[in-house]
Amino acid sequence: MLYHYDFRYTLAKIPVKTTLRLNFRKLVFTGRKENVSKERPVIFAPNHRNALLDALMLVYAGYPLKQVVFLARADIFKQKFVAWILRGMRIIPVFRIRDGKDNLNRNNEIFDNAARILKNNNPIAIFPEARHNPKQSLLPVQKAVPRIVLPTEASCAFELNSQIVPVSIYYRDISGFLSDAYVTFGTPIEVSKYKEVYGKNPGLATNQLRLELEKSLKSMVVDIWNDEFYNEYRHAIDWNGDKIAKDKFSDRKDGFLQSSLHIVRSLDDLYQNDRPAFDTRIAGFREAYNILQTHGLTTKDRLWVTSSNLNLFIRFKALVLTSPLMLFGFLNGLFPLLINKKLLSLFKDKQFVPSVRYASGLIFIPIFDLIQSLLLGTLTKDWLLSLVYFLVMPATFYFALYWRKWWKSALRDRKTARFRKQHPHLWEQVLKLTLLSDKR
Repeated sequence: MLYHYDFRYTLAKIPVKTTLRLNFRKLVFTGRKENVSKERPVIFAPNHRNALLDALMLVYAGYPLKQVVFLARADIFKQKFVAWILRGMRIIPVFRIRDGKDNLNRNNEIFDNAARILKNNNPIAIFPEARHNPKQSLLPVQKAVPRIVLPTEASCAFELNSQIVPVSIYYRDISGFLSDAYVTFGTPIEVSKYKEVYGKNPGLATNQLRLELEKSLKSMVVDIWNDEFYNEYRHAIDWNGDKIAKDKFSDRKDGFLQSSLHIVRSLDDLYQNDRPAFDTRIAGFREAYNILQTHGLTTKDRLWVTSSNLNLFIRFKALVLTSPLMLFGFLNGLFPLLINKKLLSLFKDKQFVPSVRYASGLIFIPIFDLIQSLLLGTLTKDWLLSLVYFLVMPATFYFALYWRKWWKSALRDRKTARFRKQHPHLWEQVLKLTLLSDKR
């Protein structure tokens, strides 16, 4: 059963967690030790931006003997093969009104199972927004979490002592490879404090708990709620995130996340309290963006730390010298790359790009590494060489992926340096238009 410890799940976590770590340049987890109990029943309630990877973040952060069971929307279980994989990952479906009214009754069994899981002191995870949202914003929190935990507590006279732990998941570049991700475990919500309200009015208790969870998540999640200016907010983070993280949050390992929260809240304050100043700021952002576009630059280009000619020369020379190793890595990883490209063409929704890329790395690189190593040993009769190749191939392929990222970064920095040299007045104008103060 889903609520029993499964040794196979623990074994599967090893390659899953290793591949996830390799998928990101930096993974930062905060608040787990302080806010996640090892002894008490826990419901994780994370925001949901990145399909499968969001769930894997919780698996990665989990304690060795805690196996998280996930509740996810039922429509992703339509294909039998996909459903088989999801259930093997301890993911069970929750039905919504859009899945058909007849299916809603099936939730009773699902919620009963979730209750048994909690009573067995095994954590469960529910995405309270009830659907995927790739934008840097928080959708309205739904009632699934209180609908599960309150009746469960009531059946135990509210002595189960369960907690709801809000979780913020933030991706610096949601579709980018080798980017940064931040996972924050917030202050737990004690379900027992709703005992009296639930006894008098279950519906009121459900709504109050939902509102408390939503408030908690809003305090943690980078929530660009202002759709009219969504792009300008994102550009402000691109332009100022690193600088404010260094100046204001250098003592925190999640400095960029805190910087992003700071920027969004500062712009929100300006919008609500000084609309003329806000409109002027937004107009400046748009003017800066148009200037950059005209000269082939993007908001992610590092305008404030333009590289010197010597720096660029050294970087390009190092890249050229290591290019043979890069070519070896790419050529030996060619088949996994082609399969990944083919799989991506099957998904129209971009939200699945990072998940497909992750799955490809988890499954196809080890398979082709083994096949190619066996072929090399068979052809050369040198099984020591085959073993060396087996160990070297994944490492060089991973280096090749990083090499490509470094190459693109060097090209962008060279373009930025040329812009500063050829258009110094425009460069200074863009800096003035985009720079935010780190004071609130």
